[in-house]
Amino acid sequence: MTEDFLRKGQEVPLQWSLLAGCVSGLSARFVTAPLDTVKIRLQLHLVNEASQGGIISIVRSIIREEGVRALWKGNVPAAAMYLLYGATEFGAFSTLNKTLAGNQLPAQIHTCVVGALAGSCSAVTSYPFDVLRTRFVANHDKKLATTFETARDIWAHEGLRGFFKGVSSSVVSMSIASSAIFATYETIKIFCEQSKHRDSGPVKFLESSASVIAGLLSKTLVFPIDTVRKRLQVVNSKNLVNLSRHNHAYDAYKGTNFTQLAQKVVQKEGYRALYRGFTLGVMKSVPSTVVSIGVYEWTLQNLGSRFRAQADDNGARQT
Repeated sequence: MTEDFLRKGQEVPLQWSLLAGCVSGLSARFVTAPLDTVKIRLQLHLVNEASQGGIISIVRSIIREEGVRALWKGNVPAAAMYLLYGATEFGAFSTLNKTLAGNQLPAQIHTCVVGALAGSCSAVTSYPFDVLRTRFVANHDKKLATTFETARDIWAHEGLRGFFKGVSSSVVSMSIASSAIFATYETIKIFCEQSKHRDSGPVKFLESSASVIAGLLSKTLVFPIDTVRKRLQVVNSKNLVNLSRHNHAYDAYKGTNFTQLAQKVVQKEGYRALYRGFTLGVMKSVPSTVVSIGVYEWTLQNLGSRFRAQADDNGARQT
């Protein structure tokens, strides 16, 4: 039986959790980059942009008008975001998991609370790169901008606040997402371990699907928040003309806060606009969660086995 490094009170050295979190975040980004690009485009397109069509139409349009490389637009800031997010999330989780282990909460509730706190930390740390990624992906120009140019443009026209536009919604979203992922994953694992029929096919299948179910539930809960946040990240951009073929419609959204923008989206485009791109979101989120948790656990398993082997070797030499 492999060790569960996400269990309540589990002690994981901070440097291990940071390293495993970095590897986990970068692995998840590599797997889901093109899906992420198309998902963000769908979230930013207004529902009345009928010419945009569905997923296949979006992909064809991107390749035809901007080239295949456009599917990886924003890859540099996105990679930095995933690296920071993964390292901070798992690093904060392992630290808080051990520090708060003395509480009397059930393991599932403890994991939910720690997951929410870890998600909040990672959301704030990685948010400027999230804004940069969205601006990159939203740009319809075939010419690829640089990270420095985009950052300079945001600083010149929107100031420091431009890098944190919508950060409060991100904290809420990531807190919900992170707590849902960790709590769901651990609840399923504990249930399967305690099941009288643990060796049966259904229980084994449920245990192996824990990260998939966690990713699906998390994405369903936070997707509307994510959609509004993406709109908020671009609505005040100086280069809004490049972000939508109906960019004039975005004028009604300028100068709004998160709640106002969400209300206007529903009024002008309907509730379904909040879930535009949800299918791709699930297609991205589920493998991302599976890879993220799987790589994190795998990395720590390897780090632990190497550390123990080295310790045994040093002990043998001393004797």
